[in-house]
Amino acid sequence: MFNTLKLSFQIEFCYAINSIIYHIKKIPILKNIFKGNLYEKSGMKKIIGLLSGVYSLCKLILFRGAYFYIIYLLSKWISKDSSYAFMHIYFVFCMIGMMINTYIMSTSKKKYLCMILLKMDAKDFVLSHYYYQSMMNFILNSSYLLIIFHLLDIPLGMGLCLSLFSFFSKTIGEVIHIRYYQKNHAKLLTESLYFFMIILGLGISFLPFFHLYFYPQVIFVMTLIFGLFALYGIYYLHHVKDYPIIYKRLNTYQMVVNQENENVYTRQLMVNIQEKDVHISEKKLKGKKGYDLFNTIFFERHKGILLRSAKLFAITSGILIFITAIVIFEFPSYAPYINQQLTKNLSWVIFILYFINRGAVITQAMFFNCDHAMLTFNFYREPRVILELFKKRLKMLIRINLIPTLVIGIGLVFLLYLSSGKFLLDYVMIFVLILAMSIFFSVHYLVIYYLLQPYSKEMKMKDFRYSIVQLLTYLGCYLFTGLSINMNLFCLLGILFMISYIAISLRLVYKKAPTTFKIQ
Repeated sequence: MFNTLKLSFQIEFCYAINSIIYHIKKIPILKNIFKGNLYEKSGMKKIIGLLSGVYSLCKLILFRGAYFYIIYLLSKWISKDSSYAFMHIYFVFCMIGMMINTYIMSTSKKKYLCMILLKMDAKDFVLSHYYYQSMMNFILNSSYLLIIFHLLDIPLGMGLCLSLFSFFSKTIGEVIHIRYYQKNHAKLLTESLYFFMIILGLGISFLPFFHLYFYPQVIFVMTLIFGLFALYGIYYLHHVKDYPIIYKRLNTYQMVVNQENENVYTRQLMVNIQEKDVHISEKKLKGKKGYDLFNTIFFERHKGILLRSAKLFAITSGILIFITAIVIFEFPSYAPYINQQLTKNLSWVIFILYFINRGAVITQAMFFNCDHAMLTFNFYREPRVILELFKKRLKMLIRINLIPTLVIGIGLVFLLYLSSGKFLLDYVMIFVLILAMSIFFSVHYLVIYYLLQPYSKEMKMKDFRYSIVQLLTYLGCYLFTGLSINMNLFCLLGILFMISYIAISLRLVYKKAPTTFKIQ
């Protein structure tokens, strides 16, 4: 089992190094610096391998740290008794996570390479990685829990208890998903279940508003119960005989390609236009011509995937705003606290808008079902055509992203009015800022798509610069969450930044896109 784990990491390590070298040779500046056959230079490969390993480790630690930091801030926000609130929220997230975040039933390129192409023993692969993932999660979770429990003055023994509960719940979740697949030959997790579990988890997480908690005694008893089920789960995982068949079905070449950049269900919907959207009403096309007609046809045929997630985010946001409004009405003493937290943590809205923005998904749909074919024609890359179509697409993207944004913006102003008892000009500034940042993200994703065009003719992600820009965008939004600045100044700077960014972006697209917006 250990040898299987070691060999799989060597394969992943080698693949990662060669992929990085491949991308380096594709960058004009770097390929002139690093000449010759880089694949044969062992020194270069060791350096790249070391940097890749450090990057992966730092990414794992930082993202896990961000997860715990968000729970910590959320517990401080929703309850004055933040110690009980933190334990409650983390406990709930563990239970939700065991259903929506499993390793064994996930699809990955590593599994395809090791088990399908190189014929590794499926059982050894599954169990070795299961124990490795469990050990890493236990160490990271315990480390962060001990730090936070020290800050909140919670007995450190509860940190160990919650770490064990996280491990036990993950094991039970793996067993549930495997048993479901064996019985139904389909994955348990669907998009509707995924969003339902998230909404349910968010709803239960806000129970501390009403002074309702999963207290330490309950968590301790549940850990013991889950521990007994987890023991059976470990026994079960060791006696599953269907691993080879399951992995052959889940990790086909097409599934791995689909999973590489986005959720498999979303990717399939992007490639396959729904039958009901093939026929477009003549009213939708009346009076339109040229690229306006071209863009309208694209939108109408793909409105299912373009609008679905935006509507779900809008509904989820509306539910959370409605719950908060009920709290203000039922518990008026909480109103000043809620108002203070909403105005004090306004920078978190930027982080939320980043996550709900559909720019990455929509630009992906544009490439798969439109630009992949059209980029083979020279006229499609003329500056005038690019800028005209860019403007049409930008309007479409802004309208889609405004669906959840308007719900959040209007809802936030409504909550501020309820919690303060008066309507201030500052609330209008906040609403304008929310609209401005939504427009900014819409422009941002469309701009980097046109300037980097990250997809190859095989519909794979070919340009790692796109991933780097996405990561930097995430980090920038995350850093905003810790920013302490005057609310009016923050709103003004945000609006000015958005206006400047759009002006610069349109200029860059017009000048650079004819040479960057191409297919290779």
